[in-house]
Amino acid sequence: MPVAFAPCLLAANWKMNMDHLQTLEFIRELSLLLPEKEAEGSGVEMAIFPPFTSLRTAQVFSASYRCPLSLGAQDVSPHPSGAFTGEVSASMLSRLGCKFVLVGHSESRKNHHETREELVGKVKNAIACRITPILCVGEKEKSVEGLEEICSQAEEVFCDLDPEERGKVIVSYEPVWAIGSSVTASPDIIRRAAGALESDLFGKFGASPKILYGGSVNERNIESLKGLGLGGFLVGRAGLNPAEFASIFRCLAGKE
Repeated sequence: MPVAFAPCLLAANWKMNMDHLQTLEFIRELSLLLPEKEAEGSGVEMAIFPPFTSLRTAQVFSASYRCPLSLGAQDVSPHPSGAFTGEVSASMLSRLGCKFVLVGHSESRKNHHETREELVGKVKNAIACRITPILCVGEKEKSVEGLEEICSQAEEVFCDLDPEERGKVIVSYEPVWAIGSSVTASPDIIRRAAGALESDLFGKFGASPKILYGGSVNERNIESLKGLGLGGFLVGRAGLNPAEFASIFRCLAGKE
């Protein structure tokens, strides 16, 4: 059965930023900007994806400050346990309260040379530990072949999942050419990419995953993006600033 999500997911990938003290300060500030009662019933779920070293701090202090945050990890091992130095298992992340984990982010695909088997292993191990994998897909260059590229990236993982597992995956469209830049994909490009993914994954696997968009999302362009009918957004730099993150939340929640 598909996992039940809030209508909209606002997730912040912190990448290799924010040590545990900065994480504590972020949560303290966000709790003042967005009291728990304001987030309740908003239809928007907020999640942060800190570095591994800040996960425990985020877990403890989001509860202490009653800050309405879900927790995610930036990566996970394709192995459940064993002699894999430097890797972190899904069961370890689960014990830290992680609800989500990124899989196949373009930076990980490039820097770690991830294989299809590794991506599938990460997704399956996350699901086995009741963590929702967010599978990232994105074309390297803006071109007419881009839709085929992103569908192929999703297919290579979905083809090795069983029907129940497919219903527990979120897909995030993140054009590589937009990540970390000041360039955001146009609403038309995002709409066509989301439509292609939905059509392809339903047609071939009967899957209807929540689709996110990530790539230079910020408080200046969120108004133009929120009407695209997406399942949410994966923000980068804007998610490091509690005031901007709160502003994006309020826009999505219809509070601004």
